[in-house]
Amino acid sequence: MSAVDELMVLVERGALDDAIALFRSRPVHGAECLAACRALASGLVAAARDSEADKFLEIAARMKPRLSWASLLRSRIAARAGDLQAAFDEVRQAYLLDPADVDVAEAYFDALHNAGRSSEVGALQIEHTAHREYAMDRLKRWVEPEEPFNARTTGTQMYLDLLERSVSNWIYADARNQLGTLLPFDEQARLQGRDIPEVAHTMIGLKRLRHLRVLAEQCLSDGVDGDFVETGVWRGGACILLAGVLKVHGDSSRHVVAADSFEGLPPPDPRYAKDALSTFDFHLRPELSVTLEAVQSNFARYDLLSDRVVFLKGFFRDTLPNYPLGAIAILRLDGDLYSSTMDALVHLYDRVSPGGFIIIDDYGVVIDARRATLDFRAARGIDAPMFAVDGDAVYWQKGCDSAWEAAA
Repeated sequence: MSAVDELMVLVERGALDDAIALFRSRPVHGAECLAACRALASGLVAAARDSEADKFLEIAARMKPRLSWASLLRSRIAARAGDLQAAFDEVRQAYLLDPADVDVAEAYFDALHNAGRSSEVGALQIEHTAHREYAMDRLKRWVEPEEPFNARTTGTQMYLDLLERSVSNWIYADARNQLGTLLPFDEQARLQGRDIPEVAHTMIGLKRLRHLRVLAEQCLSDGVDGDFVETGVWRGGACILLAGVLKVHGDSSRHVVAADSFEGLPPPDPRYAKDALSTFDFHLRPELSVTLEAVQSNFARYDLLSDRVVFLKGFFRDTLPNYPLGAIAILRLDGDLYSSTMDALVHLYDRVSPGGFIIIDDYGVVIDARRATLDFRAARGIDAPMFAVDGDAVYWQKGCDSAWEAAA
């Protein structure tokens, strides 16, 4: 049994002093340390040992400043101390960070009732229900369609198979960057797109690459009108795969559009209050910044740089309102932030053709993208079923509801 498992057993038994002693004698790090701090702080708050709980909440905050469970515990501590405003502020923060959590939502709704703000609860309950209904573990999973054996032996399919493995660098198994430290290649992490490769041209992993390729080929076979667009391209690997799909199938009528600042992610956008809730400081991550010239060079290495590849340089709030092309068959969003996701949906969704696809890459792991997606779908009354690609990405197929098509 691991130290964290032992610690949790002790907390459940109410042996808090023994659990604290174990934490001090057998140090743990990273996610295990956060789990241990959560267990200890929760147990101590339940036992009304608030000052001791504060110490473990401080340890957790140094590791990850914005945690829903920590805000909920701080709310309970503040309420017990008689600081009702601080208690309200903390439980509100807890809900904003994790609107799907039942305990957090109930605590926040109770706080609103107690504050005489019951009129706000109805809309929040609808939001909470949506986050529960469309949680990753409740969505149906995409299943790759089966193909006859001989279909995999054609030159076209073999080329695309190799292209998937090349842009993800599955072939040479490069190291992964974890907050500036290079760690050995992890096969499962690369398969699922859960690492930041040192060299590879994409970080979305083989599963999502295959899904993207299948949708692209489906658009070609079904005659779905429009270009292939990605907002947030990093080193360009996903767009390189899309360009390869078009080239190998001889389609010269479509564009691949790569929209990115090519300078990294922007800081939270004051236009959207929910942008400030991000639990990731993406704008402080230099490894996410790749220049336009570097991405173009990557395309050229595959002999896929052509006038059919369009680069839109700039933050989405500046470039997408003046999107220069027409219909879209695939809209793939990988902007992480609430603002980046919302801007792409607001300005490009209506251009997606009937039968086209919308992919949200970070829906499962980055709540900012998930919140923007659900807010947009609710505002537009979109009820098309969403499917999970893996633990991160979701997608849906658009019906015949394109306002842009109707106006065109």
